[in-house]
Amino acid sequence: MMLCVVIKGPTYADISRQIQNIPPGVELIELRIDCFQNWDEEALKRLMSRYSIPMIFTLRKPGQGGFFAGDEQARLDTIRRLAKLNPHYLDLESDVEPSFAKEIRAQHPDIKLIVSYHNFNETPEDLNSIYEAMRAIPANMYKIAAKANTQIDAMRLLELAKKGNQCINTMSMGNEEEPSRILGPILGCPITYASLDRDSKTAKGQFSAKTLLDVYHFSNLNKETKIFGLIGDPVSLSIGHYTHNDLFVKLGIDAVYVKIPVQAGQLDGFLKYAHQLGFSGLSVTMPLKEDVLASIDHLDADANKIGAVNTLSFANGAISGYNTDGIGALNAIEEIMSVKDKRIILLGAGGAAKAIAFEACRRGGKVVLLNRTLQRALDLSRRFADYPHECKALGQMQACYEEGYDVLINCTSHHMPISSDFILPHAAVMDIHTRPKETEFLQEAKRRGCPVIYGYKMFIEQALGQFAIWFKGQIDIPYAKRKLEEKIAKLNLALE
Repeated sequence: MMLCVVIKGPTYADISRQIQNIPPGVELIELRIDCFQNWDEEALKRLMSRYSIPMIFTLRKPGQGGFFAGDEQARLDTIRRLAKLNPHYLDLESDVEPSFAKEIRAQHPDIKLIVSYHNFNETPEDLNSIYEAMRAIPANMYKIAAKANTQIDAMRLLELAKKGNQCINTMSMGNEEEPSRILGPILGCPITYASLDRDSKTAKGQFSAKTLLDVYHFSNLNKETKIFGLIGDPVSLSIGHYTHNDLFVKLGIDAVYVKIPVQAGQLDGFLKYAHQLGFSGLSVTMPLKEDVLASIDHLDADANKIGAVNTLSFANGAISGYNTDGIGALNAIEEIMSVKDKRIILLGAGGAAKAIAFEACRRGGKVVLLNRTLQRALDLSRRFADYPHECKALGQMQACYEEGYDVLINCTSHHMPISSDFILPHAAVMDIHTRPKETEFLQEAKRRGCPVIYGYKMFIEQALGQFAIWFKGQIDIPYAKRKLEEKIAKLNLALE
């Protein structure tokens, strides 16, 4: 499995500088010669003699996303001249005549041919037929790049790679930093294409080489690497890819953690592909924590009472669902105070709020649920009928302030869901958001002298609960907690 950086110049001075800045761990470069201001055989010879890293020569035409300005005959003649330089690899489009590829192979048997297909509009339904048609052109490997309009499209491309016996690269062009590109080497893609940096991307979804190496530890990825991830929409604010991948390395676990934007309508189809592709576990965030219940084979008793799931485990052909949100939040709060017999105001009635309310009640807290829509709070409260609690509309926050409370928790999607006038001085205040760290809600609380519990504290605790489920006794939890805290501190909390 090779990491390849795409170099597009446009000048030879730029190309030389870009090659010199390639980070260790990159094993291959693709020279996008169609992007060069001009191409010069002698200059290319000097590059090849100066740098020992293997090179792919690519002269892409406009219909395949390239910039070659001449007609097709001129492009093929130029490819013939490029082949005489004997690069390690030569990229040809899938619509080239098979006779042309055979000519190149016959005249330059040392060159490895890559045959490429691009679709910038969609991921075709019958990928297998496209792949089989491409194989009419003799080549060492094949490449299919298609626009993924959904994560199911991305999963279909990866499924094809898994069946391709190490000779096909598939990649999605869709979301920025498409997570399926990280998984290529695990599922059989021989090459992963990356940009040198964020400003030099040649396709949507492409990662920088530094990100792949430093964050996802690309050099460690292999066919035995276990796949974990976060699903939901949006997932962009999560710091899990930083913390979890770092922790995997420190724990000596061969695993990777990716963020995957999945919408509710895609959920069932996505999970079926996740099964087929060998995922081991998933974190679940909004808006999927309740919708995912319909796709679960085995539901933990607490998660069933809560009515929401934030953790999936894949094993023995089945999906099991759990919820670590409530335990995570209450563990974070109880680092500074016990909640037993304390009055707890909980803002919101979504999936996370359900879990926190359940655990707070179980630990003896006196919970008051407030939601913009009272009926939703009442629906939630039926799950906790065995525990004393109250339900109110969010508009009744003033009454709660006047009655007094000990803990105030924001579980809504808003960073300031109530008037700051109703934040009671010296009450403990928590916001479950991790980014930004200092939400407006917490800033106002600090101004009133309140002890605050940051969202990243809950993030760490619920993550530890997930690791305990995924790895079943294999992890030293105190050590893992310490390393998560250290990583977040090194990231400057990565939350601002």
